[in-house]
Amino acid sequence: MVTVLLPLITLVLGFIASFLLEMARTRWTRRNAQDVRDAERQQAEHLDRIAFERDGLRSIHAAIHDLLSKVNAIAIPRARAEVAEEDWRERDGGRELQAAAMNANVRCSHESALLLDPPIIEAVDRLTSAAYPMYWSRESGSNTDYNREFYEAATVASRAIASRLRELYGFTPKPD
Repeated sequence: MVTVLLPLITLVLGFIASFLLEMARTRWTRRNAQDVRDAERQQAEHLDRIAFERDGLRSIHAAIHDLLSKVNAIAIPRARAEVAEEDWRERDGGRELQAAAMNANVRCSHESALLLDPPIIEAVDRLTSAAYPMYWSRESGSNTDYNREFYEAATVASRAIASRLRELYGFTPKPD
């Protein structure tokens, strides 16, 4: 009887062990495949986020360049108006230049709304605040305080953008 039961018990135990091992292997394979899919999804989301941020940084950089161009375009009519002791906004297409600078300033504000980096957002807010007197006041660029604040803010914003782009592209700043 033992000679008949022993092979039967061995066969049943082997079947049960094989079944349990197959279940464990299936569970491990499923978990491993899920981990790989999760890692791929996270990597894709990360790359999408970086691409979105890079596009936003390029857009804000273009908007800052446009704002600088529009504010600098006011210099010639302002200089001519100073000689004539008039308001630059009232001659040589001054209202159009003022409107163009205001639109460029608004574009900077809108572009910064999509940014993710707080230092850049703060720098752009400082720039748009400093830009207002540059195109709205009579003395605009002739006031050295307005001038200094505006161009310092533009420099800070550009440096913040460049720093963030270096981080996104994998270049870390060297320690001093």
